[in-house]
Amino acid sequence: MKRVMHFIRLSSVLLVTSLLYVSCGEKETLKPDGPTDNDKVTFYQSDGIIRYIDYSALDSIVNGVDVTKYYFNDKRVACYSKRMLDSVSYKYPSGKTILAFPVASDFLSDIADAKAPAQTDKAEPGAPSDETASDYGDYIENYTVKTTLTFTWTEDGVTVSGTVPKGVTISKDKGHVTVQSTQKKMRYRLEGTTTDGSFKIADMDNSSTDDNNKKFILELNGVEITNPNGPAINIQSGKRVLVNMPKDKVNTLKDGAAYTETEGESQKGTFFSEGQLIFSGPGTLNVTSLGGHGICSDDYIRLRYNLGEINITSAKDGFNTKDYFLMYGGKVKVNATGDGVTVRRGSFELYGGTVDINCVDDGVVSDYVNADTAFIKIGGGSLNIFTTGPKGHAVTTTGKLTLDKAVVTASTQGAASKCFTAGGNITISSSYVNLSTKGDPQYDEDEKDWSSAACIRAKSGLSVTGSDLFLLSSGKGSKCINAAAGVNLDGSTLTLAAKGSDYDGDGNNVRSRAIDAASLTVNDGTSVCISAAMTAIYADTKFDVKGGNTFAYTQSEDAKAVNVKGTYSQTGGLVMSGLSK
Repeated sequence: MKRVMHFIRLSSVLLVTSLLYVSCGEKETLKPDGPTDNDKVTFYQSDGIIRYIDYSALDSIVNGVDVTKYYFNDKRVACYSKRMLDSVSYKYPSGKTILAFPVASDFLSDIADAKAPAQTDKAEPGAPSDETASDYGDYIENYTVKTTLTFTWTEDGVTVSGTVPKGVTISKDKGHVTVQSTQKKMRYRLEGTTTDGSFKIADMDNSSTDDNNKKFILELNGVEITNPNGPAINIQSGKRVLVNMPKDKVNTLKDGAAYTETEGESQKGTFFSEGQLIFSGPGTLNVTSLGGHGICSDDYIRLRYNLGEINITSAKDGFNTKDYFLMYGGKVKVNATGDGVTVRRGSFELYGGTVDINCVDDGVVSDYVNADTAFIKIGGGSLNIFTTGPKGHAVTTTGKLTLDKAVVTASTQGAASKCFTAGGNITISSSYVNLSTKGDPQYDEDEKDWSSAACIRAKSGLSVTGSDLFLLSSGKGSKCINAAAGVNLDGSTLTLAAKGSDYDGDGNNVRSRAIDAASLTVNDGTSVCISAAMTAIYADTKFDVKGGNTFAYTQSEDAKAVNVKGTYSQTGGLVMSGLSK
Protein backbone atom coordinates (compact mmCIF):
# COMPACT_ATOMS: atom_id res chain seq x y z
CA MET A 1 0.00 0.00 0.00
CA LYS A 2 1.29 3.41 -0.90
CA ARG A 3 2.27 5.35 2.24
CA VAL A 4 -0.08 8.25 2.88
CA MET A 5 -0.58 10.81 5.61
CA HIS A 6 -2.00 9.28 8.79
CA PHE A 7 -4.29 11.80 10.41
CA ILE A 8 -6.16 11.89 13.70
CA ARG A 9 -8.97 14.40 14.26
CA LEU A 10 -9.72 14.75 17.92
CA SER A 11 -12.31 17.48 17.71
CA SER A 12 -14.89 15.19 16.14
CA VAL A 13 -14.37 11.54 15.03
CA LEU A 14 -11.13 9.61 15.45
CA LEU A 15 -9.87 8.68 11.97
CA VAL A 16 -6.90 6.33 11.86
CA THR A 17 -5.25 4.67 8.87
CA SER A 18 -3.17 1.53 9.33
CA LEU A 19 -2.89 1.40 13.13
CA LEU A 20 -1.76 -1.39 15.41
CA TYR A 21 -4.03 -1.91 18.43
CA VAL A 22 -2.32 -2.98 21.65
CA SER A 23 -4.06 -3.88 24.90
CA CYS A 24 -3.01 -1.79 27.88
CA GLY A 25 -5.09 -2.69 30.93
CA GLU A 26 -8.46 -1.03 30.66
CA LYS A 27 -7.17 1.42 28.08
CA GLU A 28 -6.73 0.97 24.37
CA THR A 29 -3.29 1.85 23.04
CA LEU A 30 -2.93 2.88 19.41
CA LYS A 31 0.38 2.48 17.67
CA PRO A 32 0.69 3.67 14.06
CA ASP A 33 2.57 1.21 11.89
CA GLY A 34 2.64 3.11 8.62
CA PRO A 35 5.08 6.06 8.93
CA THR A 36 8.82 5.51 8.90
CA ASP A 37 11.27 6.61 11.55
CA ASN A 38 12.22 9.61 9.45
CA ASP A 39 8.69 11.05 9.58
CA LYS A 40 7.52 13.76 11.96
CA VAL A 41 4.51 13.52 14.24
CA THR A 42 2.98 16.99 13.97
CA PHE A 43 0.55 18.29 16.61
CA TYR A 44 -1.82 21.16 15.74
CA GLN A 45 -2.95 22.99 18.88
CA SER A 46 -6.02 25.18 19.21
CA ASP A 47 -3.89 28.07 20.48
CA GLY A 48 -2.13 28.23 17.10
CA ILE A 49 1.08 26.47 18.09
CA ILE A 50 2.26 23.62 15.86
CA ARG A 51 4.72 21.18 17.43
CA TYR A 52 6.48 18.11 16.14
CA ILE A 53 8.53 15.16 17.33
CA ASP A 54 10.37 12.44 15.42
CA TYR A 55 8.14 9.49 14.74
CA SER A 56 10.84 7.15 16.03
CA ALA A 57 10.42 8.67 19.50
CA LEU A 58 6.70 7.82 19.62
CA ASP A 59 6.05 4.63 21.61
CA SER A 60 2.27 4.56 21.88
CA ILE A 61 -0.96 6.51 22.07
CA VAL A 62 -3.56 6.02 24.79
CA ASN A 63 -6.92 7.50 23.80
CA GLY A 64 -8.95 8.53 26.85
CA VAL A 65 -12.33 10.18 27.14
CA ASP A 66 -11.07 13.73 27.72
CA VAL A 67 -7.32 13.42 27.31
CA THR A 68 -5.12 11.57 24.81
CA LYS A 69 -1.66 10.55 26.02
CA TYR A 70 1.33 10.26 23.72
CA TYR A 71 4.29 8.34 25.11
CA PHE A 72 7.74 9.31 23.84
CA ASN A 73 10.93 7.33 24.38
CA ASP A 74 9.25 5.42 27.21
CA LYS A 75 10.21 8.18 29.66
CA ARG A 76 8.03 11.08 28.71
CA VAL A 77 4.34 11.55 28.16
CA ALA A 78 2.35 14.34 26.54
CA CYS A 79 -1.22 14.62 27.86
CA TYR A 80 -3.34 16.56 25.39
CA SER A 81 -6.82 17.73 26.22
CA LYS A 82 -9.09 17.07 23.26
CA ARG A 83 -10.18 20.70 23.48
CA MET A 84 -6.57 21.73 22.99
CA LEU A 85 -5.52 19.50 20.11
CA ASP A 86 -7.14 20.04 16.71
CA SER A 87 -5.33 17.31 14.85
CA VAL A 88 -2.23 15.16 14.55
CA SER A 89 -0.46 14.52 11.23
CA TYR A 90 2.36 12.17 10.34
CA LYS A 91 3.39 14.31 7.42
CA TYR A 92 5.72 17.29 7.91
CA PRO A 93 3.74 20.36 6.75
CA SER A 94 5.37 22.52 4.11
CA GLY A 95 5.36 26.29 4.43
CA LYS A 96 4.58 26.14 8.15
CA THR A 97 6.57 27.36 11.12
CA ILE A 98 6.58 24.58 13.68
CA LEU A 99 8.36 24.05 16.99
CA ALA A 100 9.98 20.95 18.35
CA PHE A 101 8.91 19.88 21.81
CA PRO A 102 11.40 21.61 24.09
CA VAL A 103 13.90 19.82 26.30
CA ALA A 104 15.18 20.79 29.75
CA SER A 105 18.29 22.55 28.43
CA ASP A 106 16.08 24.95 26.47
CA PHE A 107 14.69 26.39 29.69
CA LEU A 108 18.13 26.95 31.20
CA SER A 109 19.11 28.86 28.08
CA ASP A 110 15.94 30.95 28.26
CA ILE A 111 16.72 31.95 31.84
CA ALA A 112 20.32 32.80 31.01
CA ASP A 113 19.24 34.92 28.03
CA ALA A 114 16.34 36.71 29.75
CA LYS A 115 16.46 40.50 29.47
CA ALA A 116 14.37 42.93 31.43
CA PRO A 117 12.03 45.17 29.43
CA ALA A 118 11.93 48.94 29.73
CA GLN A 119 10.27 49.96 32.98
CA THR A 120 6.93 51.73 33.21
CA ASP A 121 6.64 54.60 35.68
CA LYS A 122 3.30 55.54 37.15
CA ALA A 123 2.77 59.30 37.20
CA GLU A 124 2.78 60.90 40.61
CA PRO A 125 -0.55 62.54 41.48
CA GLY A 126 -0.51 66.30 40.99
CA ALA A 127 -0.22 68.63 43.93
CA PRO A 128 -3.58 68.83 45.73
CA SER A 129 -5.14 72.26 45.98
CA ASP A 130 -7.19 71.38 49.03
CA GLU A 131 -5.19 72.26 52.13
CA THR A 132 -7.06 69.62 54.11
CA ALA A 133 -5.68 66.83 51.91
CA SER A 134 -3.53 64.45 53.94
CA ASP A 135 -0.52 64.89 51.64
CA TYR A 136 -0.97 68.57 50.82
CA GLY A 137 2.17 69.40 52.76
CA ASP A 138 4.29 66.85 50.87
CA TYR A 139 4.39 69.06 47.79
CA ILE A 140 7.03 71.74 47.77
CA GLU A 141 4.87 73.45 45.13
CA ASN A 142 2.38 74.23 47.90
CA TYR A 143 4.98 75.85 50.15
CA THR A 144 5.71 79.59 50.05
CA VAL A 145 9.13 80.67 51.35
CA LYS A 146 9.27 83.88 53.35
CA THR A 147 12.83 83.68 54.72
CA THR A 148 15.97 81.93 53.45
CA LEU A 149 18.99 81.40 55.68
CA THR A 150 22.17 80.10 54.02
CA PHE A 151 24.69 78.10 56.06
CA THR A 152 28.15 77.88 54.52
CA TRP A 153 30.79 75.57 56.00
CA THR A 154 34.54 75.90 55.78
CA GLU A 155 37.21 74.23 57.88
CA ASP A 156 37.23 77.37 60.04
CA GLY A 157 33.57 76.97 60.98
CA VAL A 158 30.23 78.01 59.51
CA THR A 159 28.79 81.35 58.49
CA VAL A 160 25.12 82.31 58.23
CA SER A 161 23.78 84.75 55.66
CA GLY A 162 20.30 86.19 55.48
CA THR A 163 18.19 88.08 57.99
CA VAL A 164 17.38 85.93 61.01
CA PRO A 165 13.70 86.52 61.80
CA LYS A 166 12.01 86.66 65.16
CA GLY A 167 11.40 83.21 66.57
CA VAL A 168 14.63 81.77 65.13
CA THR A 169 17.74 81.23 67.27
CA ILE A 170 21.03 79.92 65.91
CA SER A 171 23.87 78.56 68.04
CA LYS A 172 27.25 77.44 66.75
CA ASP A 173 30.10 75.33 68.10
CA LYS A 174 32.73 75.53 65.39
CA GLY A 175 31.21 73.52 62.53
CA HIS A 176 28.21 72.30 64.53
CA VAL A 177 25.02 74.33 64.11
CA THR A 178 21.76 74.13 66.07
CA VAL A 179 18.65 76.00 64.95
CA GLN A 180 15.67 76.63 67.22
CA SER A 181 12.67 77.93 65.33
CA THR A 182 8.98 78.61 65.77
CA GLN A 183 8.85 80.49 62.47
CA LYS A 184 6.83 79.42 59.42
CA LYS A 185 7.84 79.54 55.73
CA MET A 186 11.54 78.97 56.35
CA ARG A 187 14.17 77.65 53.94
CA TYR A 188 17.54 76.51 55.27
CA ARG A 189 20.15 76.30 52.51
CA LEU A 190 23.27 74.23 53.22
CA GLU A 191 26.54 74.53 51.28
CA GLY A 192 30.28 74.26 51.77
CA THR A 193 32.50 71.58 53.33
CA THR A 194 33.38 70.46 56.86
CA THR A 195 35.09 67.39 58.31
CA ASP A 196 33.79 68.11 61.81
CA GLY A 197 30.35 69.62 61.72
CA SER A 198 26.61 69.01 61.72
CA PHE A 199 23.24 70.67 61.16
CA LYS A 200 20.51 70.25 63.75
CA ILE A 201 16.94 71.50 64.07
CA ALA A 202 16.01 71.39 67.75
CA ASP A 203 12.65 70.26 69.07
CA MET A 204 10.56 73.31 70.05
CA ASP A 205 7.59 71.34 71.38
CA ASN A 206 6.61 73.14 74.57
CA SER A 207 2.98 72.05 74.47
CA SER A 208 0.93 68.93 73.80
CA THR A 209 -0.25 70.34 70.46
CA ASP A 210 3.28 70.74 69.06
CA ASP A 211 2.33 74.18 67.68
CA ASN A 212 5.85 75.57 67.97
CA ASN A 213 7.38 73.14 65.46
CA LYS A 214 6.91 74.12 61.81
CA LYS A 215 7.67 72.36 58.55
CA PHE A 216 10.44 73.84 56.41
CA ILE A 217 12.53 73.45 53.25
CA LEU A 218 16.01 72.01 53.66
CA GLU A 219 17.98 72.82 50.50
CA LEU A 220 21.13 70.78 49.91
CA ASN A 221 23.05 73.17 47.68
CA GLY A 222 26.38 71.37 47.25
CA VAL A 223 27.20 70.62 50.88
CA GLU A 224 29.65 68.10 52.36
CA ILE A 225 29.26 67.43 56.07
CA THR A 226 31.12 64.85 58.15
CA ASN A 227 30.24 64.47 61.83
CA PRO A 228 32.69 62.12 63.58
CA ASN A 229 30.41 61.84 66.62
CA GLY A 230 26.87 61.58 65.29
CA PRO A 231 24.43 62.46 62.50
CA ALA A 232 25.48 64.92 59.83
CA ILE A 233 21.86 66.18 59.72
CA ASN A 234 19.72 65.78 62.81
CA ILE A 235 16.08 66.94 62.66
CA GLN A 236 14.35 66.74 66.05
CA SER A 237 11.28 68.86 65.29
CA GLY A 238 8.90 66.06 64.24
CA LYS A 239 7.47 68.08 61.33
CA ARG A 240 7.73 67.69 57.55
CA VAL A 241 11.11 68.34 56.00
CA LEU A 242 10.97 69.25 52.31
CA VAL A 243 14.45 68.23 51.17
CA ASN A 244 15.31 69.93 47.88
CA MET A 245 18.40 69.18 45.78
CA PRO A 246 19.07 71.74 43.03
CA LYS A 247 20.27 70.65 39.62
CA ASP A 248 23.98 69.79 39.23
CA LYS A 249 24.58 69.99 42.99
CA VAL A 250 26.36 67.05 44.63
CA ASN A 251 25.86 66.66 48.38
CA THR A 252 27.76 64.34 50.73
CA LEU A 253 26.84 63.36 54.30
CA LYS A 254 28.91 61.16 56.65
CA ASP A 255 28.55 60.15 60.28
CA GLY A 256 30.94 58.62 62.81
CA ALA A 257 31.29 55.04 64.02
CA ALA A 258 30.19 56.01 67.55
CA TYR A 259 27.54 58.61 68.44
CA THR A 260 27.69 61.02 71.36
CA GLU A 261 24.31 60.51 73.01
CA THR A 262 22.05 63.46 73.85
CA GLU A 263 19.47 62.90 76.57
CA GLY A 264 15.92 62.73 75.25
CA GLU A 265 16.96 62.49 71.60
CA SER A 266 16.98 59.71 69.05
CA GLN A 267 19.91 59.73 66.67
CA LYS A 268 19.51 56.79 64.32
CA GLY A 269 21.40 57.67 61.18
CA THR A 270 23.61 59.95 59.14
CA PHE A 271 20.50 61.86 58.02
CA PHE A 272 17.91 61.52 60.79
CA SER A 273 14.51 63.10 61.24
CA GLU A 274 11.77 62.66 63.81
CA GLY A 275 9.33 63.85 61.15
CA GLN A 276 8.58 63.12 57.52
CA LEU A 277 11.31 63.37 54.90
CA ILE A 278 10.17 64.34 51.39
CA PHE A 279 12.98 64.42 48.80
CA SER A 280 12.75 66.28 45.49
CA GLY A 281 15.01 67.99 42.96
CA PRO A 282 17.41 66.68 40.29
CA GLY A 283 20.61 66.93 42.34
CA THR A 284 22.65 64.14 43.95
CA LEU A 285 22.90 63.02 47.57
CA ASN A 286 25.66 60.65 48.73
CA VAL A 287 25.31 59.23 52.23
CA THR A 288 27.81 57.17 54.22
CA SER A 289 26.93 55.71 57.60
CA LEU A 290 29.44 54.12 59.96
CA GLY A 291 27.40 54.13 63.17
CA GLY A 292 23.75 54.33 62.17
CA HIS A 293 21.37 53.94 59.27
CA GLY A 294 21.90 55.95 56.11
CA ILE A 295 18.64 57.93 55.98
CA CYS A 296 16.19 57.43 58.82
CA SER A 297 12.77 58.89 59.67
CA ASP A 298 10.58 58.15 62.67
CA ASP A 299 7.63 59.01 60.42
CA TYR A 300 7.70 58.36 56.64
CA ILE A 301 9.99 58.88 53.65
CA ARG A 302 8.78 60.01 50.23
CA LEU A 303 10.80 60.35 47.02
CA ARG A 304 9.24 62.65 44.44
CA TYR A 305 8.95 62.08 40.67
CA ASN A 306 11.65 64.67 39.84
CA LEU A 307 14.30 63.27 42.16
CA GLY A 308 17.90 62.95 40.96
CA GLU A 309 20.14 60.40 42.70
CA ILE A 310 20.51 59.09 46.25
CA ASN A 311 23.48 56.80 46.91
CA ILE A 312 23.86 55.19 50.34
CA THR A 313 26.64 53.10 51.86
CA SER A 314 25.56 51.99 55.32
CA ALA A 315 26.85 49.96 58.25
CA LYS A 316 23.19 49.32 59.15
CA ASP A 317 20.11 49.91 56.97
CA GLY A 318 20.16 52.09 53.88
CA PHE A 319 16.72 53.62 54.47
CA ASN A 320 14.91 53.05 57.76
CA THR A 321 11.47 54.53 58.37
CA LYS A 322 8.45 53.87 60.54
CA ASP A 323 5.16 54.55 58.74
CA TYR A 324 5.85 54.06 55.04
CA PHE A 325 8.28 54.46 52.14
CA LEU A 326 6.82 55.94 48.95
CA MET A 327 8.77 56.48 45.71
CA TYR A 328 7.74 57.97 42.36
CA GLY A 329 11.09 58.73 40.74
CA GLY A 330 14.83 59.06 40.92
CA LYS A 331 17.77 56.68 41.03
CA VAL A 332 18.50 55.04 44.36
CA LYS A 333 21.52 52.86 45.09
CA VAL A 334 22.04 51.21 48.47
CA ASN A 335 25.01 49.18 49.70
CA ALA A 336 24.25 48.07 53.26
CA THR A 337 25.45 45.65 55.90
CA GLY A 338 21.89 45.62 57.25
CA ASP A 339 18.70 45.97 55.21
CA GLY A 340 18.30 47.97 52.04
CA VAL A 341 14.98 49.61 52.94
CA THR A 342 13.15 48.85 56.20
CA VAL A 343 9.64 50.04 57.02
CA ARG A 344 9.12 49.19 60.66
CA ARG A 345 5.33 49.35 60.83
CA GLY A 346 3.95 50.24 57.43
CA SER A 347 4.15 49.86 53.67
CA PHE A 348 6.75 50.04 50.93
CA GLU A 349 5.38 51.43 47.65
CA LEU A 350 7.37 51.90 44.44
CA TYR A 351 5.70 53.49 41.41
CA GLY A 352 8.59 55.04 39.49
CA GLY A 353 12.36 55.35 39.35
CA THR A 354 15.01 52.70 39.89
CA VAL A 355 16.17 51.06 43.11
CA ASP A 356 19.40 49.01 43.24
CA ILE A 357 20.19 47.29 46.54
CA ASN A 358 23.23 45.26 47.54
CA CYS A 359 22.99 44.15 51.16
CA VAL A 360 23.72 41.41 53.68
CA ASP A 361 20.31 41.21 55.34
CA ASP A 362 16.92 41.83 53.70
CA GLY A 363 16.54 44.00 50.63
CA VAL A 364 13.08 45.52 51.19
CA VAL A 365 11.19 44.93 54.45
CA SER A 366 7.62 45.83 55.44
CA ASP A 367 7.05 44.46 58.91
CA TYR A 368 4.15 44.93 61.32
CA VAL A 369 1.66 42.79 63.22
CA ASN A 370 -1.19 44.48 61.34
CA ALA A 371 -1.10 42.82 57.92
CA ASP A 372 -3.37 45.51 56.42
CA THR A 373 -0.87 48.21 57.39
CA ALA A 374 2.24 46.28 56.40
CA PHE A 375 2.34 45.52 52.69
CA ILE A 376 4.58 45.92 49.66
CA LYS A 377 3.31 47.23 46.33
CA ILE A 378 5.47 47.67 43.25
CA GLY A 379 3.25 49.44 40.75
CA GLY A 380 5.93 50.71 38.38
CA GLY A 381 9.61 51.50 38.20
CA SER A 382 12.31 48.86 38.58
CA LEU A 383 13.80 47.09 41.58
CA ASN A 384 17.08 45.17 41.58
CA ILE A 385 18.26 43.41 44.76
CA PHE A 386 21.25 41.26 45.71
CA THR A 387 21.54 39.78 49.23
CA THR A 388 24.20 37.52 50.72
CA GLY A 389 23.35 36.73 54.35
CA PRO A 390 21.52 33.73 55.87
CA LYS A 391 17.79 34.33 55.53
CA GLY A 392 18.64 37.54 53.72
CA HIS A 393 15.38 37.86 51.79
CA ALA A 394 15.18 40.21 48.83
CA VAL A 395 11.56 41.33 49.36
CA THR A 396 9.73 40.38 52.55
CA THR A 397 6.52 41.49 54.24
CA THR A 398 4.17 40.23 56.92
CA GLY A 399 1.28 41.42 54.74
CA LYS A 400 0.47 41.28 51.02
CA LEU A 401 2.95 41.57 48.15
CA THR A 402 1.55 43.07 44.94
CA LEU A 403 3.34 43.63 41.63
CA ASP A 404 1.59 45.49 38.82
CA LYS A 405 3.51 46.67 35.76
CA ALA A 406 6.72 46.12 37.71
CA VAL A 407 10.23 45.12 36.67
CA VAL A 408 11.99 43.20 39.45
CA THR A 409 15.23 41.24 39.48
CA ALA A 410 16.60 39.69 42.65
CA SER A 411 19.32 37.27 43.67
CA THR A 412 19.87 35.77 47.13
CA GLN A 413 22.82 33.64 48.21
CA GLY A 414 22.40 32.96 51.92
CA ALA A 415 21.09 29.81 53.58
CA ALA A 416 17.27 29.59 53.59
CA SER A 417 17.02 32.95 51.81
CA LYS A 418 14.02 33.87 49.66
CA CYS A 419 13.63 36.39 46.89
CA PHE A 420 9.93 37.01 47.62
CA THR A 421 8.24 36.05 50.88
CA ALA A 422 4.91 37.31 52.20
CA GLY A 423 2.51 36.48 54.99
CA GLY A 424 -0.45 37.52 52.83
CA ASN A 425 -1.29 36.80 49.20
CA ILE A 426 1.30 37.41 46.49
CA THR A 427 -0.24 38.88 43.34
CA ILE A 428 1.83 39.45 40.19
CA SER A 429 0.22 41.05 37.15
CA SER A 430 1.60 42.56 33.92
CA SER A 431 5.14 42.35 35.31
CA TYR A 432 8.62 41.03 34.56
CA VAL A 433 10.23 39.07 37.40
CA ASN A 434 13.67 37.45 37.33
CA LEU A 435 14.69 35.70 40.58
CA SER A 436 17.52 33.38 41.59
CA THR A 437 18.57 31.81 44.88
CA LYS A 438 21.61 29.70 45.82
CA GLY A 439 21.16 28.95 49.51
CA ASP A 440 20.98 25.56 51.21
CA PRO A 441 18.46 24.81 54.01
CA GLN A 442 18.85 26.09 57.56
CA TYR A 443 17.17 24.98 60.77
CA ASP A 444 14.69 27.58 62.05
CA GLU A 445 14.82 27.76 65.85
CA ASP A 446 11.58 29.74 66.05
CA GLU A 447 9.54 27.37 63.90
CA LYS A 448 11.43 24.27 65.07
CA ASP A 449 11.73 23.08 61.50
CA TRP A 450 14.02 23.23 58.50
CA SER A 451 13.66 26.24 56.20
CA SER A 452 14.75 26.03 52.57
CA ALA A 453 15.67 28.69 50.06
CA ALA A 454 13.08 29.71 47.48
CA CYS A 455 12.58 32.23 44.71
CA ILE A 456 8.98 32.76 45.85
CA ARG A 457 7.69 31.72 49.26
CA ALA A 458 3.97 32.42 49.56
CA LYS A 459 2.68 31.73 53.07
CA SER A 460 -0.77 32.23 51.59
CA GLY A 461 -1.84 32.16 47.91
CA LEU A 462 0.06 33.09 44.74
CA SER A 463 -1.58 34.51 41.61
CA VAL A 464 0.30 35.31 38.39
CA THR A 465 -1.50 37.05 35.50
CA GLY A 466 -0.11 38.41 32.22
CA SER A 467 3.48 38.28 33.45
CA ASP A 468 6.88 36.84 32.55
CA LEU A 469 8.68 35.00 35.37
CA PHE A 470 12.20 33.54 35.24
CA LEU A 471 13.04 31.61 38.41
CA LEU A 472 16.29 29.76 39.17
CA SER A 473 17.02 27.88 42.41
CA SER A 474 20.31 26.02 42.74
CA GLY A 475 20.73 25.31 46.46
CA LYS A 476 20.08 21.88 47.95
CA GLY A 477 16.44 21.39 48.88
CA SER A 478 15.50 24.71 47.31
CA LYS A 479 12.34 25.65 45.42
CA CYS A 480 11.39 28.03 42.66
CA ILE A 481 7.83 28.39 44.02
CA ASN A 482 6.86 27.27 47.51
CA ALA A 483 3.24 28.06 48.41
CA ALA A 484 1.29 27.05 51.48
CA ALA A 485 -2.00 27.63 49.61
CA GLY A 486 -3.10 27.66 45.99
CA VAL A 487 -1.06 28.80 42.99
CA ASN A 488 -3.07 30.20 40.07
CA LEU A 489 -1.35 30.89 36.73
CA ASP A 490 -3.20 32.79 34.00
CA GLY A 491 -1.98 34.16 30.67
CA SER A 492 1.65 34.15 31.78
CA THR A 493 4.99 32.62 30.87
CA LEU A 494 6.95 30.96 33.67
CA THR A 495 10.40 29.51 33.05
CA LEU A 496 11.70 27.63 36.08
CA ALA A 497 14.89 25.72 36.84
CA ALA A 498 15.44 23.90 40.13
CA LYS A 499 19.04 22.71 39.88
CA GLY A 500 19.60 21.63 43.48
CA SER A 501 19.49 18.07 44.76
CA ASP A 502 17.51 16.98 47.81
CA TYR A 503 19.10 17.92 51.15
CA ASP A 504 19.80 15.21 53.68
CA GLY A 505 21.18 16.61 56.91
CA ASP A 506 20.90 15.43 60.51
CA GLY A 507 18.39 12.80 59.45
CA ASN A 508 16.10 15.39 57.84
CA ASN A 509 15.27 15.28 54.16
CA VAL A 510 14.39 18.59 52.50
CA ARG A 511 13.05 18.07 49.00
CA SER A 512 14.18 20.03 45.97
CA ARG A 513 11.12 20.97 43.90
CA ALA A 514 10.54 23.55 41.22
CA ILE A 515 6.91 24.04 42.30
CA ASP A 516 5.83 22.90 45.76
CA ALA A 517 2.26 23.99 46.44
CA ALA A 518 -0.94 22.98 48.16
CA SER A 519 -2.64 23.20 44.75
CA LEU A 520 -1.74 24.36 41.25
CA THR A 521 -4.05 25.68 38.52
CA VAL A 522 -2.84 26.38 34.97
CA ASN A 523 -5.22 28.40 32.79
CA ASP A 524 -5.46 29.30 29.08
CA GLY A 525 -2.65 31.33 27.58
CA THR A 526 -0.12 30.11 30.14
CA SER A 527 3.24 28.53 29.42
CA VAL A 528 5.00 26.72 32.27
CA CYS A 529 8.49 25.44 31.41
CA ILE A 530 10.32 23.53 34.14
CA SER A 531 13.73 21.90 34.33
CA ALA A 532 14.25 20.17 37.69
CA ALA A 533 17.09 18.12 39.10
CA MET A 534 14.44 16.26 41.10
CA THR A 535 10.67 16.88 41.20
CA ALA A 536 9.30 19.49 38.80
CA ILE A 537 5.76 19.83 40.21
CA TYR A 538 4.50 18.71 43.60
CA ALA A 539 0.84 19.39 44.41
CA ASP A 540 -0.53 18.30 47.75
CA THR A 541 -4.27 18.49 47.06
CA LYS A 542 -4.88 19.27 43.38
CA PHE A 543 -3.25 19.88 40.00
CA ASP A 544 -5.88 21.42 37.72
CA VAL A 545 -4.95 22.00 34.07
CA LYS A 546 -7.53 24.16 32.29
CA GLY A 547 -5.35 25.26 29.37
CA GLY A 548 -1.94 26.41 28.26
CA ASN A 549 1.27 24.43 27.80
CA THR A 550 3.04 22.85 30.76
CA PHE A 551 6.45 21.19 30.33
CA ALA A 552 7.64 19.58 33.56
CA TYR A 553 10.93 17.72 33.22
CA THR A 554 13.09 15.94 35.76
CA GLN A 555 16.71 15.05 35.20
CA SER A 556 16.64 12.23 37.73
CA GLU A 557 15.51 8.68 37.01
CA ASP A 558 14.67 8.37 40.72
CA ALA A 559 12.21 11.27 40.86
CA LYS A 560 8.70 11.85 39.58
CA ALA A 561 8.47 14.80 37.26
CA VAL A 562 4.90 15.45 38.41
CA ASN A 563 3.85 14.24 41.86
CA VAL A 564 0.21 14.89 42.78
CA LYS A 565 -0.93 13.56 46.14
CA GLY A 566 -4.51 14.64 45.62
CA THR A 567 -6.53 15.09 42.43
CA TYR A 568 -5.21 15.51 38.90
CA SER A 569 -7.68 17.17 36.54
CA GLN A 570 -7.12 18.18 32.91
CA THR A 571 -9.92 19.84 30.97
CA GLY A 572 -7.70 21.75 28.55
CA GLY A 573 -4.16 22.39 27.47
CA LEU A 574 -1.06 20.23 27.19
CA VAL A 575 1.03 18.71 29.94
CA MET A 576 4.31 17.11 28.91
CA SER A 577 6.35 15.51 31.66
CA GLY A 578 9.04 12.95 32.29
CA LEU A 579 12.79 12.46 32.11
CA SER A 580 14.77 14.93 30.01
CA LYS A 581 18.53 15.12 30.31
